[in-house]
Amino acid sequence: VIRAAGDGEVIFDGDGNWTLFNVQAGNYTYFEGLTFRNTQVAIEAGQKGIAGSQGITVKRCRFENIGEGIHTDWAGSRNFYIADNVFIGRQNPEKLSPWSLGMGGSAYAPRWRAAGVTREDTRFKSQYAVKVYGSGNVIAYNTVRHFHDGIDLATYGIPQGWPDTPRDRMPVANDIYNNDISNVHDDCIEADGSLYNARVLRNKCVNAAGTIISTQGMAGGPVYIVRNVGYHVPGNFASLKTSGSPGLLVYNNTFVSQVRGATSRSDFRNNLILAEFPEES
Repeated sequence: VIRAAGDGEVIFDGDGNWTLFNVQAGNYTYFEGLTFRNTQVAIEAGQKGIAGSQGITVKRCRFENIGEGIHTDWAGSRNFYIADNVFIGRQNPEKLSPWSLGMGGSAYAPRWRAAGVTREDTRFKSQYAVKVYGSGNVIAYNTVRHFHDGIDLATYGIPQGWPDTPRDRMPVANDIYNNDISNVHDDCIEADGSLYNARVLRNKCVNAAGTIISTQGMAGGPVYIVRNVGYHVPGNFASLKTSGSPGLLVYNNTFVSQVRGATSRSDFRNNLILAEFPEES
């Protein structure tokens, strides 16, 4: 356990290093009430096909001037609990910009240039606040600002050992709920690496240059997308980026941008969808 005593701010300053905490070989590490700053990766918890950890808890911490907050894409990761944290990235806090002026096709470049976006604005300075893989992970009640992506389930590719993937290597039963995400280069939330039972519930996404919620590469479903709110998503991908992913259950959301893309075995009900650029719909 690494926990603030409550008698003042506890700061871990990387002074521009690559990784502050590497817990890939340690299970059930507990962080609470800490500030992580000036590092590329604040907490490294797993690498695909190499090693990882289980049962990591990160509560009531602050991450600032970082490239990545918490990362694992090890298939055996599970039972992470990441809640009530603040993540502040390095992207320009005064300007929404995509990661490419041509993102979504050349027709969108004039819109970004008219908004004053330059190639310097499109540089990757902070990748994501949280990216996890595996099963039973909970990411909730976090505030995320100024990253390329907000919160991601890793775009892993074919699950380990597919089609005979053992249960403890399946990307299933992950929850992303009640997070507040703003000013992202690409997507507020990616459920891209899910196999089944991913739940994306009651999140708020404001100012996304790409998508509110992405499910591309998701294999099989269901993915539950319920009671999320998204506003100002001026890029090509709009509210949902499905790329043909099956098994979406999309209920009771409010999206102030288009929903595009075809998906099979999915159910859309009781959503309020308002086009941000109706002349393009």
